[in-house]
Amino acid sequence: MERSKIRILHVDDDPDDFLLVKSLLKSISYPAYELENALDFQEAIDRLDEGFDVFLVDFKLGKETGLDLIKEIKEKQPHAPVLMLTGMNTHHLDQEALALGATGYLIKGEFDSGTLDRTLRYALRDSMIMHDLDQAGRKFRSIFELAGDSFILINSQAVIVEANPIFIKKFGIDPHGKEEEGAHLLTECFVDEKAKDHLHTALSEDKELFEFEARLQAADGTVIEGLIGVTNQEADLFHVLIKDLSALKNREEEEYNLRKFSSTGRMARMLAHEVKNPLTTILLSADQLQMELPEAILEESGDLIKVIQRNCNRINQLVTQLLESTRFTELDIATHSVNTLLDKALEMVQDRLEIKNISLVKEYEEGICEVAVDGEKVKIALVNLMVNAIEAMEPNVGELRIKSYLKNDLCKIKITDNGCGISKENLDRLFEPFFTSKEGGSGLGLTNTQNIILSHNGSLRVNSQEGKGTTFTIGFNLSTPA
Repeated sequence: MERSKIRILHVDDDPDDFLLVKSLLKSISYPAYELENALDFQEAIDRLDEGFDVFLVDFKLGKETGLDLIKEIKEKQPHAPVLMLTGMNTHHLDQEALALGATGYLIKGEFDSGTLDRTLRYALRDSMIMHDLDQAGRKFRSIFELAGDSFILINSQAVIVEANPIFIKKFGIDPHGKEEEGAHLLTECFVDEKAKDHLHTALSEDKELFEFEARLQAADGTVIEGLIGVTNQEADLFHVLIKDLSALKNREEEEYNLRKFSSTGRMARMLAHEVKNPLTTILLSADQLQMELPEAILEESGDLIKVIQRNCNRINQLVTQLLESTRFTELDIATHSVNTLLDKALEMVQDRLEIKNISLVKEYEEGICEVAVDGEKVKIALVNLMVNAIEAMEPNVGELRIKSYLKNDLCKIKITDNGCGISKENLDRLFEPFFTSKEGGSGLGLTNTQNIILSHNGSLRVNSQEGKGTTFTIGFNLSTPA
């Protein structure tokens, strides 16, 4: 709209009123007003698309009223400035017009050119402000609705007032859901009491801005690591942005495990080089002594030479196992169904399940895409994890849960038990060579399992709580994208 030329549609069945308004506008030098007339309701409707900047509407338009016309104008042009022209000071009509969206009103015979100009300019200004506010509101709503992160509004009691679709989908809480009753608290999603207390304390202190990390439980039961950012918007209203750090933390953990595994492999190769050479010399010397020493001396020394030989072989075997468990080996890659590999691994541990009377729950995603892996090696890794799970559970009450599913073009496998769980100290050392909490265990089973998974460019993560159980999650790239 050019401010130097403002088009006005005057809607009135009285030509004299039109000529009066036109004469008043002619006395105004700037801006230039261009006034056109519509004699009735229908003519005004027919001309709504002609690009008028302002509408002057008389209340009496025959069968219809100016209020009816205001409704029609606002449906087509929500922010168009509309001024109601009335023949008398009728407060209830004026209020009704304003409620329908009229910008203001003028009483016929009680305004001059200055009042008319001022009223028109204010109406145009208010229209522009409302248009800009609406545009800003649409942008905010678009950001709010389409944001990739969870975005909600809460009050000082942590009650959720508004939530965007990603939050509703991820956490299953809709503050305006038809079937929901009562208020929902953001703290319902928190796993730890400490995080709940921290949020309530910060809200009560009326802080302008604060951030903290918390674990939250999603609608599907998974626990995510979230960064909670809270901004004090106005009295008793706070904006909350929840960034899901799980994927980032998972990538960091996978990169850390790969670096640690590579470092362990280098140490294993150095150890093999430094140990095997002198070990071979000791073993050859023991063999030579056994051949050269007189029988009398051999009888007097007992089994000492055999002890040396046996322990040298044992050390040699351990070093070899360490090398094999920390070295990326050649893979016989072929396309396999993950569900079939899981079933084959379960067949190999079936007797253990029956001996301990452990129940088995299979949650396979049907028609899951295939993966390109070395089937035999992956089966060994799966068996190792299943055996660990079975050994961690008590007889008759144990439950082994096996799940396969697709997520973000990855084939995922979860192996979950309800056993004793793993302590935080042991969890950090779980994949270290020779580390074991089992009596008689070699401590290389999980190291070898990690080696197999990483050799396939896969991922292996573990979550555990003491007394509640453990979940191992494996991820493989799909042979073809889902």
